[in-house]
Amino acid sequence: MRKRSVLLCVAGLLLTGCGPRSSGAAAVPSVMQAVGTCHTFRTQQEMIQPSDIAPPVPCDRPHRTETFQVTTVDGQFATYKKRPDPEQIAAYAQGRCYDADAIRSYLGAGPRDTVSFSVWPRLPTRAEWEKGVRTLRCDLVPPVQKAENGPLAAFSFRDVLTKPESSTVRVCELGGEYVTCDQPHDREEVATWQDLLPTVQPEDAQKVATDMCEPVVQEFLQAKLASRPDLTIKAITPNKDEWEKGVRAVKCGVGPAAAGATIVGTLSGSAKGQV
Repeated sequence: MRKRSVLLCVAGLLLTGCGPRSSGAAAVPSVMQAVGTCHTFRTQQEMIQPSDIAPPVPCDRPHRTETFQVTTVDGQFATYKKRPDPEQIAAYAQGRCYDADAIRSYLGAGPRDTVSFSVWPRLPTRAEWEKGVRTLRCDLVPPVQKAENGPLAAFSFRDVLTKPESSTVRVCELGGEYVTCDQPHDREEVATWQDLLPTVQPEDAQKVATDMCEPVVQEFLQAKLASRPDLTIKAITPNKDEWEKGVRAVKCGVGPAAAGATIVGTLSGSAKGQV
């Protein structure tokens, strides 16, 4: 299929020689970093370095990440005398920062909201690590497009999917290409995990999928489709090659009913006050 219903990933850290951005008096030691703080970076290199002890910025100002979890490194990983290399950090953080339930809860995601944030781990600096500090900071990175040196947002991500600005961090489609939902689009994905029954024939797949998607689309809209004649279900079924390989997954979505029409903003019924 073209994409997973939930796009959560731990970003790889590629630079082995990077140090923290700031080691001066204004630096925030790793052990004092907190959930709900926002962070910005001057360059892409700073964003992908393993450590960050620069002071946070107010979340209502442009920033590129927000900390949703601070925990302690454990297990064999914690016994290393020297801070592990970026590849090891990414592998370890995959199991500690990638907590879909925690991420969805922090973002205020409903059961039908697709989440497209990425996750970046931050470890103590080399000096902190050698002194025994084992704090792991997990940051959320929004899917904001066309931003130099990484995505930018000027609002907190906490419970953002219940708010109108969520359209800037939701992923929609225009002609099959991904855009954020604050841009004109013709389809918004509705999170669900369903497969067509083995008895369904390819020629019937679209109709069956549309029927399967109706209840979850209505749950997403918090409205009956009969009350929204301007909208229609936009289900995606396996293409010919996928079908021959045994793929039967259905991707539910919703968008304007009129041919060629587009919409700006999310259709989620939980995003109160959206355009």
